[in-house]
Amino acid sequence: MSLAPANPDRGEHELLLAGVPYRLRPSHTAMRAIERKTERSTLTLIQRGNAGALSLEELGTIAAELIRAGAAPDDFQTQNVDAERIGELIYEEGLHKALGRLTLVLLDAASGGRTASGEAKAVPAMTSGDAGAA
Repeated sequence: MSLAPANPDRGEHELLLAGVPYRLRPSHTAMRAIERKTERSTLTLIQRGNAGALSLEELGTIAAELIRAGAAPDDFQTQNVDAERIGELIYEEGLHKALGRLTLVLLDAASGGRTASGEAKAVPAMTSGDAGAA
């Protein structure tokens, strides 16, 4: 397994499970798979995450899809992580640790600051007219 570390400057997130750092990428494909497998919209998952109401199965599914999307192109093991096993690792780490991180990634995905591949978009530069708008 050749895990590339998450790069916060590129808007990437990381989830540490059993001492292994997994890069999470909220790509369009990953988000569609999450919605399909959980049968819930992204916004509903964010609300449930904020309320601490995501099930262990949902956490495993969300994390596995985001991990697969963040895997390096030559890392077939990470590209094929098992959602059930990821759920077990989340349970062993403590649900609260994963819950906050995964909810943040879902919120990040819903913010519109991502390309379809999951890359963070550049933040637009402020103009002098923007400064007085706040």
